[in-house]
Amino acid sequence: MPTPLTDLSKRVNEARSLILDLLTELIGPVELSYDFHREWNGCWKALVDISGAVTGRLDFTLLETADGALLALPRPLPERWRTETGIPASDGSRWSIDDSGQLVAFQAGSA
Repeated sequence: MPTPLTDLSKRVNEARSLILDLLTELIGPVELSYDFHREWNGCWKALVDISGAVTGRLDFTLLETADGALLALPRPLPERWRTETGIPASDGSRWSIDDSGQLVAFQAGSA
């Protein structure tokens, strides 16, 4: 199971790229601005302002999978992304939140 990312120092560019790729896949071409901040518990988050054809703001929790891949999980996770697409990690695995709010490996039709 992924755990909170507590060292962002060497993964900032990877996090930016992962979030951009995710949002481009799910909503199309976008321009982003990032505000990385550390939570009280040491976990890194990214507040992302979206502009382009779609505008808005999403908060991402940065996690690391057991294999060391980076996962940027939007919070709250939009329902369509939760049930239909999952959220890709940097290694290609996909993750979601189940009906009880637990982080799980994504399987189409079962989230």
